[in-house]
Amino acid sequence: MRRTRQAIAMDMAGAEIERRRSQWNTDGIQVSSVPWADDREWLVVHFSAACWAVRLLVEVHRSGHARLHFASTSESELGGEGQAVQEPRRVASVEAVGALLDEAVARAGRISLQPAQLIARTCTTGWLDWIHGELWLLPDQLLRIRGGIPATLTVGLLGPELATPATFRTLAHDPDAIRSAHRTNKVLPLAEITHVRIHGGLTTSGMSLSMADGSRHKLLWMSMEPARGLLRDRLLPLLGPRLAH
Repeated sequence: MRRTRQAIAMDMAGAEIERRRSQWNTDGIQVSSVPWADDREWLVVHFSAACWAVRLLVEVHRSGHARLHFASTSESELGGEGQAVQEPRRVASVEAVGALLDEAVARAGRISLQPAQLIARTCTTGWLDWIHGELWLLPDQLLRIRGGIPATLTVGLLGPELATPATFRTLAHDPDAIRSAHRTNKVLPLAEITHVRIHGGLTTSGMSLSMADGSRHKLLWMSMEPARGLLRDRLLPLLGPRLAH
């Protein structure tokens, strides 16, 4: 028998916010009052701080659906909106609402919104790493973010979902969270690369990187991905003689 998800008591969820408000204020975080929408179906709360690069808005529905919005604190002089990233979440209880708020507020202090180009979807960190991930190029960093086993297994049945040269996105960039999420995730600042070699192959292409701290990294992807050409064209003006291709 299918279990019915219990609705969240929204008054108690609002009380969770009020219980944390004094500590947030002590930490220099400004917290809005809790406006309600649709006859108390939703609660909405805004967070901001002088030292943050983003503003945070959290929405929670009594069904357990939630949304985090990280928006740029800068807006154009003409009044246009800045960049924003939305993340859907699920919460199952009032306690989970409190934990979500604590997590979101902690992350907001570390996040910057960064324009990013998707370079490859089949990126691994070596021949013994069989789990695909996404390779992103930011203005000053390379990111490798591990994917999941189901998506990797699907490649053998349906073929890979490939990146395209026009795949751009704004990322809520949190280097510490990326590194801690999995040991094969990579955050590689371009300024710290001492040498990088991009190479091609019949089925697999990749790059080998040496960093200023002495560490070495290998990234591989299926040759049908556009990564090799994109990286060569984008990195050559940035890295100059540090790039071999």
